[in-house]
Amino acid sequence: MKTKLLFLSFILVSFVMTAQVVANQVDDFEDGTVQGWIINGSGFASNPPLPFNVATDGPSGVDDNFLRYETTGSPGGAGSKMIIINQAGNWTGNYTGQGVVAIKMDVRATDNDLHVRVAFDGAGGIFCTTDAVVVPAGSGWQSVTIPISPAGFTAFGGSDINATLADVTIMRILSRTTPGWIGDAIDATMDLDNITASTTLGTTEVNQIGFEISPNPASSKLNIKLPQSSTDATVAIYDVLGKRVYSKSLNTMVSSIDVSKWNSGVYLVRISSNNGTISKRFVKQ
Repeated sequence: MKTKLLFLSFILVSFVMTAQVVANQVDDFEDGTVQGWIINGSGFASNPPLPFNVATDGPSGVDDNFLRYETTGSPGGAGSKMIIINQAGNWTGNYTGQGVVAIKMDVRATDNDLHVRVAFDGAGGIFCTTDAVVVPAGSGWQSVTIPISPAGFTAFGGSDINATLADVTIMRILSRTTPGWIGDAIDATMDLDNITASTTLGTTEVNQIGFEISPNPASSKLNIKLPQSSTDATVAIYDVLGKRVYSKSLNTMVSSIDVSKWNSGVYLVRISSNNGTISKRFVKQ
């Protein structure tokens, strides 16, 4: 009996030790479960509903499963905040040691725009990505890449981002217009698929989509320069509260925007074209 117990203990310990983040792992939800994604520490909340698995209409279409979470937006009410949590073994552990440099996922928003971020708790405390990726409501499935380099995080009681990335205990995906640990209260639906612990940033793709903004910071005029390969380009600019303050089709490779009457602060410049979508921060002086 003692031998059996020791063997079972060894198996359990081995499972706990190995059930940690692995380079290029993917949550694709094809097993029909939520793969450990919950909305609180216990995962047993009956009101509001938990995230749930949808069996079809993912990025690949018919029979492609994905994860859905719906929020009510009621201020302070249960189920009002757009955030999902994973503290299961496969999203904890040493991201740095595994060479993970970005969290990639397919995201679809309905009802309201989403400002997608990731946040981590770990050995060095709590941190959230400084820059959000805006997914407009009704824009269909969008491929999102969120870099997780130490320089790209804002601390929330955390003291050492390197220590956290080397020993993550909780990962969160949230929609929030400014960095934080808890999602904004919003009436929206967030669909997710193919959540990936990526070891690449997709540099080639970024270069194809990429654009230049200058000067940055600026006080009167913002210039946007598109790559030669861009067609059907549009620009949308959001303030720090997530309000869209400007949008326009871009018919030339170089465009100028009068920002002289805009409030000073940080804005998100989002360019969409035939190559994809990418966002950059702009500071109005």
